[in-house]
Amino acid sequence: MKAVSLKAIGQVEQIDIPIPTIKHDQLLIKTGAATICTSDLNDIRSNPFGIELPVVIGHEGAGTVVEVGKAVQGFKVGDRVATHPVHPCGTCQACQDGMRHLCLNMDHFGINLQGTMAEYYVVRQDRARVVPDSVDFPLASLAEPVSVCLEALSQAKLQPGQSLLIIGDGPFGVLIARLAEAFNLSKTVIVGRHDFRLSFAGASAIRLNSKALADPIAEIKKLAGGAGFDAAILAIGSAQAFGECFQCLKPKGRLVVFSAIPGETPVDLFSLHIKEIEILGACNDQERLDEAVHMLSNPALGISDLITHRMPFADFEQALSLAETGREKAMKVSLVF
Repeated sequence: MKAVSLKAIGQVEQIDIPIPTIKHDQLLIKTGAATICTSDLNDIRSNPFGIELPVVIGHEGAGTVVEVGKAVQGFKVGDRVATHPVHPCGTCQACQDGMRHLCLNMDHFGINLQGTMAEYYVVRQDRARVVPDSVDFPLASLAEPVSVCLEALSQAKLQPGQSLLIIGDGPFGVLIARLAEAFNLSKTVIVGRHDFRLSFAGASAIRLNSKALADPIAEIKKLAGGAGFDAAILAIGSAQAFGECFQCLKPKGRLVVFSAIPGETPVDLFSLHIKEIEILGACNDQERLDEAVHMLSNPALGISDLITHRMPFADFEQALSLAETGREKAMKVSLVF
């Protein structure tokens, strides 16, 4: 079969490798779509997780079951499935404590498991879900992105009628804004630097392009319309954006760090103290795959709109380049098989 391999930093090639074999608890998937994630681009650019190379990349995938392991239940050949890249071990302390998404011995597509940018890939049965025919494969491949965005919203602990600030207009920030429509919030504000991407944030979101603003914080606070936002989600790995989120929260506000920030980030501990601000992380998702598939099946959320490009697998180089540089013309780029 054909697959896309990250051979070295900045070096991606198409290779021919054997179709993988499955274990008793696994499914063999004929890939229908593999969608490019920002983290795939980061791996190509700098390999921040220190992945042992070469590796078949990609972790957002969906397709058709073509082989079923002997111990598998609930799946059959021909099923259309969405898959989740995170494979917890089930035995470490984090897993035993009900935090499988923070597994200490995690397997992950494109890191230490073969990725989804291949004609076939293998998934453990508990990390797959059948999707309805109304959900095409590019949309189904967003099951994990939707899952992690739902985790971020859960960490924000929002109640109906509260307000949310999102900083970052990449695919995840925009997806969070779309999903927030289901939370009955009084106000959702998304701040970014690209009008094209902000336009995908959904009908109810207030959009602010901060690119030409002399004082973004002042403009964001105006949109808060009061003491500040109940919660803010950091959807870009920027220390400056972290500070903007922090300063725009009301007392007892919650700041969710969805996008990791490399290096040290200054935190105003005095303001944290006198306003009792909460800072929380959001990493992977705590068993939100079923909820994500339900969200994908809701046409009112228009999640499929975020897939701006569906490109043949043979055009993977152009697709990766578009995803890397096309901030004014692309959101999610999906490789279609």
